[in-house]
Amino acid sequence: MRRQSGSVTLTLMTVLMVLVAFIAMALDLSRLYLARGTLQTAADAAALAGARQLDNTVTGTLNAVLEAQAVLAQYRLVLEQNTPLNPSQATFRLGTCANANSASSALRGGSVTALHWSPLVSDCSFVGATNNSASTGVVDATGLQYLEVDTGAQAALTPYFAQVFSLLGIASPAAMTPFGYAVAGYVPPTPPLLYR
Repeated sequence: MRRQSGSVTLTLMTVLMVLVAFIAMALDLSRLYLARGTLQTAADAAALAGARQLDNTVTGTLNAVLEAQAVLAQYRLVLEQNTPLNPSQATFRLGTCANANSASSALRGGSVTALHWSPLVSDCSFVGATNNSASTGVVDATGLQYLEVDTGAQAALTPYFAQVFSLLGIASPAAMTPFGYAVAGYVPPTPPLLYR
């Protein structure tokens, strides 16, 4: 009888550890999706706010990036000790259409392929905009009516709950990196439009 109760206890402990590991993984994925949602909302809002400033002038490009940075600074990752987003970690580009390099826009940890954007626009190019508050680095702003915001350089999330995997002898997952990506354009007299 004692042999059976020992094996039942061992089986129960193993099942409990596996169950706790799956719960930990679900909690980590929940944190990742919540952070991703916040970053996407921030990117959308920053792109729309910044695009309103684009007026085919170098000053307009500077105002667009500054406005986008100001909007990003208002967002916080609530589950990560209410950490504010760092606008200087975001990447900004200015373009002549909504889908420049849409098949290979570089994002931290991967790439985005926007199949819903028209592949027919071939004369489109984006130029990088620096995060410098004195200049975007743009010399000629003619036709730059679209702003791309990529929040992908924000700090990675540490998988707190996934440490349970180490108790099972399984390697703990690496840090998770959520991102937000949006492009908005402003061609007066229409209101700014968001493209993702």
